[in-house]
Amino acid sequence: MISIILAAGKGKRMQPLTDTRLKGSLPIQNQPILFRLIDRIDQAGFMDKLVLVISPWQKKQMKELFSQKSYANKITYAIQDPPKGTADAVAQAEEFMGDEKRCLVFNGDIVAHIEDILPELVSHHEQLKAKCTMAVFPGKNDRYGLLKVSSEGIVEDIKEKVKAEEISEEIGYINAGIYLFEREVFDAIRATPLSQRKEYEITDTISILGENGKIGALVIDSWMSLENPLDLLIAQEFFPPTKEQLNMQFHTGGEIGFKAAEEIFFEKDSVIEISSITITGPVLIGKGTLIEQGSKIGPQVFIGSDCEIGANTTIKNSLIMDNCRIESECILSNIVSAEEVLIGKNSQLQPKKVKELIVIGGETIISNKVIIKKGMKIEAHSAITKDVEI
Repeated sequence: MISIILAAGKGKRMQPLTDTRLKGSLPIQNQPILFRLIDRIDQAGFMDKLVLVISPWQKKQMKELFSQKSYANKITYAIQDPPKGTADAVAQAEEFMGDEKRCLVFNGDIVAHIEDILPELVSHHEQLKAKCTMAVFPGKNDRYGLLKVSSEGIVEDIKEKVKAEEISEEIGYINAGIYLFEREVFDAIRATPLSQRKEYEITDTISILGENGKIGALVIDSWMSLENPLDLLIAQEFFPPTKEQLNMQFHTGGEIGFKAAEEIFFEKDSVIEISSITITGPVLIGKGTLIEQGSKIGPQVFIGSDCEIGANTTIKNSLIMDNCRIESECILSNIVSAEEVLIGKNSQLQPKKVKELIVIGGETIISNKVIIKKGMKIEAHSAITKDVEI
């Protein structure tokens, strides 16, 4: 069966993180979002054909991203230009269907246990003899398409991004962006009208399919959609650590601290003392990252590869991507930092409000003694001079 992944978006709501990289390359436990998705499609046995729907400007970067993956030669790139909605994105894959009678479709920015979902999705689809079967997640949120689902697992109503005040009691499921379609979906796309947002919506296509057949709904109990930097930070705890991550391979550096020989995961509620460094899980430390003495890391801290954390630095509830340097005596909390960021000595970046984040774009320099006490976005390639308080 062919699998189609929709990944043509610019990731505007993830900015400034996406100013220097593709949204699909943003990390979940130091693995790109798209790797997490595709590896699980492969694990479930649905990698015979894979079509990645992208924008033309993404093609070179996507090929570089997947160049080291064993399944790179199985990926076909379909170009959506210009972007005209999710149904239009699916339509770009039709020419690669060959003799396939069905296709799986995935939003490219979801996090789920796909390897468990897909066998159940196929089984439910076949039992219902449905035109389309969707994975749905319990909840009501005006960020997503919402559905009313019967006790038999059949979609009775579907609405695309309803305003909060218009959500009824009966509509209790979120569209999870995982679909199994019969081939006739492409005919339904051609019959799909432009929405009020001037896009061809896949939910409108599904409604057309439902006029002459059943639309199935498989309720899943674990799922996220990555819309913004806060979602990305929360998603770092979605997947359990691997056995390899729990091996705790590190090189002690004597008076310096320690350096991770391989990626290490410290589990939730664990407290580890190493070379006068305190680590309170959950904490992920990437391969080659150096933590200097006196530092306090965690909880909820996820650090990429080849970073340096200076002496006596405290970091909580933060995501730090590859090749960053945090110098000594810093205090960081509620930070999402892109790659290759430098934060100078004695800086304090910690918003006062619990749900606020400081989001730092790639290749940014924050000098010594910078104090930031409120949530904000710092554009990529920026420089903030020393002794500044914001």
